[in-house]
Amino acid sequence: MKLPSIQEVLDRGLEAFKRFPLTLIWAITGTIYVMYLIGSDRVNNTFDENLDIVLTLILGVSWFIGAQFFIEQQAKHKTWQLLKILILIGLGGFYFYLSNTPFLEDNPIYLAHFFIFLIAGHLFVLFAPFLKEWNTHAYWNYLKCVGIALTRSLLYSFVLYLGLVLALLAIDALFEITIRGERYGQLFVFSLGIVNTWIYLSDFPAQVRKNSIVQFERALEVLVKFILIPLIMLYLIILYAYFGKILLEWELPKGWVSYLVTVLALLGFMVHIIINPIIKTSKAWTIKRFYPWFYYLLLPLLVLLFVAIYRRVSDYGITENRYYVLLAAFWILGISLYMLCIKKAKLIVLPISLFLILMITAVGPWGAFSISKKAQAKEFKEVYNQVLLQDTLANYEQYQRLESILKYLDKRESLDKLSKVTQIDFNAVILDSTNNWKNYRWLDTRLVLDSLHIKMDSTTQSIKRNYNQYHMYDYGTDKTVFPIKDYDYFISLRFNRHTNNLVTIDSCTLSYTNKHLGIMIKNQEEDSLAIIPLKGKLLALTKYGNNLDNLPLEEKTITVENNVLKVKLVPTNLSYSLIEKDSIQLNNIDGYLFLKWKQDVK
Repeated sequence: MKLPSIQEVLDRGLEAFKRFPLTLIWAITGTIYVMYLIGSDRVNNTFDENLDIVLTLILGVSWFIGAQFFIEQQAKHKTWQLLKILILIGLGGFYFYLSNTPFLEDNPIYLAHFFIFLIAGHLFVLFAPFLKEWNTHAYWNYLKCVGIALTRSLLYSFVLYLGLVLALLAIDALFEITIRGERYGQLFVFSLGIVNTWIYLSDFPAQVRKNSIVQFERALEVLVKFILIPLIMLYLIILYAYFGKILLEWELPKGWVSYLVTVLALLGFMVHIIINPIIKTSKAWTIKRFYPWFYYLLLPLLVLLFVAIYRRVSDYGITENRYYVLLAAFWILGISLYMLCIKKAKLIVLPISLFLILMITAVGPWGAFSISKKAQAKEFKEVYNQVLLQDTLANYEQYQRLESILKYLDKRESLDKLSKVTQIDFNAVILDSTNNWKNYRWLDTRLVLDSLHIKMDSTTQSIKRNYNQYHMYDYGTDKTVFPIKDYDYFISLRFNRHTNNLVTIDSCTLSYTNKHLGIMIKNQEEDSLAIIPLKGKLLALTKYGNNLDNLPLEEKTITVENNVLKVKLVPTNLSYSLIEKDSIQLNNIDGYLFLKWKQDVK
């Protein structure tokens, strides 16, 4: 294979810029901006603060590529340039949609919308040139070009990144020049954002619909024949064995099986696309018989898929994940029937149909997010009414379900959907009256349920061995001043359950003991002078919920006094778990310790 000269590479790069000016300017601008954020994030949290801009810049690349591919195949190029303006308007709307939330990285809806539109943009690239005119062989060659260009661009950009990283490491080691860690991240973004995109676009021919001569490489046949199809056969064997197991034991399938069936279907669709030109001429029986037998074997497994989804939805209601898994199941069923029933099936139906599903369900009252929130609110109402009939005494499953729904809706800023049911104004509870925004990053669900007078039936707590409640407190940057006039010593300490470090004060030592769940103070002879007990205090704190930040400091302070000493422990950072009803597992504790000797212990 003849390697291209430097001049040829430069010419192809220049041609790509002339062909995709807006796309490359967008990619270069976005890359430089992200590199700047990485460099400045060391001082300020600028990356998270500008995540809306970053996501919008990432999103635009695939959409502009698809738009250019579509425009190039049209007779009136200039008229269709309006498509790029529409995409710019859409990206602007997406940015303003993202910028309306203060904690973008914590809200799954905004990030889910980003990934939906990102996948839709890449699907748009897969069918854009053939949207108005169809050619089977030309379309297959186009998909082949997409795969080759993507593989080549990723390989080249990775090799460049690896080489530059090794060069920086060499400079750091040989010349003792300190290279900041951010530089490696900036190099990665440069390689992926500019180099990868530019090489990818340089590999595409302009007239893709005229390329109708199929060249099926031997390497591609080996990939399909000896790797992809055997994997599909393995998945089929596993799933049919599991199908037989649940029939024999007469039990419902596990929810996880839905993901395996979906992966199997997607892998099968991909193989069908790859082997489509040679499916009738290949001598390999695995390729020649792949269609229609793959679809015949897939259809019974779809029953398993629908039953698994039904089980999860009936038990826990609809969420975004279950919504899209259910949609995927109907899509797989539709594509399978289409491939079996239509003699001249067009493979372009796969990306177009999936593209339309994603775009239609991303917004509107019929969309995944709207339906999921309504379904979870309905689920809360049903469980809540059941608990009211039990004199507000919930069993373990009911209590956990209510907590789970509260957290789900809180993350999606939709707790107001429960106001009619609970008669609680959640907006008033979680808003800071001064700044008019959420005053904490998570909801204390136990306090909410306490306000509804809902308690857990203690007789059901021990049924679940994995009953675990996590509690935490972070003193942060509070400027509280502590009086020390009544004490001789002050020290900052840190303990956790995994290490057994010693803290020395005067001639005595302090250490954390898991056995007694406390901090033991010993003299030089290893005699115990006192134990600062933690278990009782931590159990008492559980009634205040998971987040203990707003609790008065006095409530968290522990004081121990005997005839030898007086000691006070003020926790500054604390995390622990309540296991079942009265067992505590301490994760870590940091704090300030004040000590006064009442007699000489040396």
